[in-house]
Amino acid sequence: MLEHRRIVLTGSPSSGKTSLLNHIEHPSIHCFEEVSRQIISKAQAKGVTQPFLDNPLGFSETLFEHRLRDYFECKKNKIHVYDRGIHDVVAYLYAIGDDAPCSMLDDCNKYSYDKVFMFPPWQEIFTQDAERIEIFEEAVNFHKVLVETYTHFGMQCIEVPKLSIEERLHFIKDYI
Repeated sequence: MLEHRRIVLTGSPSSGKTSLLNHIEHPSIHCFEEVSRQIISKAQAKGVTQPFLDNPLGFSETLFEHRLRDYFECKKNKIHVYDRGIHDVVAYLYAIGDDAPCSMLDDCNKYSYDKVFMFPPWQEIFTQDAERIEIFEEAVNFHKVLVETYTHFGMQCIEVPKLSIEERLHFIKDYI
């Protein structure tokens, strides 16, 4: 029996990842929520309005630590589903023209996901809020860089079709 399996939901901001994650209910599946919203909210409470843009490397290092900790929090005989992964952090730095620290790149080379489900940009459901400040065109660019980054680190991206949450969930369950 498989000890554990790691599945990542990634892709364009505001493309339905978290909504789908919130609908996963199965005793053998353990879900990890998107941690960046918590980090952004804490920074905003301290008066930093855009923590990623104000200090991309500092924000990214904090986020990477949290995601790496989630990566290693495995439970036996479980499927682990992550709302974004460690490779997303590197992709976001690349998307704004910054380099990722060697330590992050080393970890991204060492650790991967068994399945990568890529959620494409979807203008009809795209929304902005206090933590999600990207405009749609930026979301499209982030998506492109995410695909390139996961592919660069040797993972195959499976594009999730633009369907209802239930249909998307069924699509993903067919793969896992």
